[in-house]
Amino acid sequence: MSTLCLNTFAFSPFAGTKEPPSLPELLAAVHDAGFTAIGLDVFSVLGYGRPLAELAAEVAAAGLRCPEMLGFVVDADEAAALAGARQVAEACAAFGADFALGMVMLAPDARCADLFARCAEIIAQAGARAAVEFLPFTPVATIADARTLVAHAGTANSGVLVDAWHFFQGADTWTTLDALPVAEIAYVQIDDHPELLPPGADFYTECMSRRVFPGEGVFELGTFRDALLTKGYDGLVSVEVINPGLVGLGAAPYARAARAAVARHWA
Repeated sequence: MSTLCLNTFAFSPFAGTKEPPSLPELLAAVHDAGFTAIGLDVFSVLGYGRPLAELAAEVAAAGLRCPEMLGFVVDADEAAALAGARQVAEACAAFGADFALGMVMLAPDARCADLFARCAEIIAQAGARAAVEFLPFTPVATIADARTLVAHAGTANSGVLVDAWHFFQGADTWTTLDALPVAEIAYVQIDDHPELLPPGADFYTECMSRRVFPGEGVFELGTFRDALLTKGYDGLVSVEVINPGLVGLGAAPYARAARAAVARHWA
């Protein structure tokens, strides 16, 4: 049975939130909404200015676990990519996270695959897997692009992060999703959007500001869920809705709305 998680990156200063809630407020909101897991980002975690072990204990005391930790970036700066992998690996080890989310800003060629594999190895040593996110506004834009990297790094150390937003707004099809082996999936993120964007749209801005809760947009989330369940997927399902207007509701109302929405699409 899948674990339902609330990804809280939307409340991070790095997502544009000017006055993010305190960690205790965020934890209480997520727990009281009925989630058993919370997704955190390493940048906010380090910003709390407290020992990682202390913060991890606070998460556990709230009755939650943290299975996903954002993140690291693979780009032309090799040293920075490896440093980012070490940073997120340390956080994964402290929180017991299963996955470190990675974004890849290079074309998935041999050099990129080697660097991603080195990052994944660092993360694996911390007990987590590197989850590569395909995004339609980056060089790793499709499931096939992400699978190229995972094939090189190995499924023991890495997997594909399947985000509904990037699937529906990108070039992938039901055929490419069906062809993705369950063993290559790291985990799933679920969300929605008011419209399917046309070619040439500002995908980054739309992705970072106009997502809506599952079922409140146009994505065929029932078909998306069934395609994953049919292949035997029963892992982590994380709700990630980045929208300043919804964040402005406050942590508790946002978490309750997210939990109610995901319950209608993923039991």
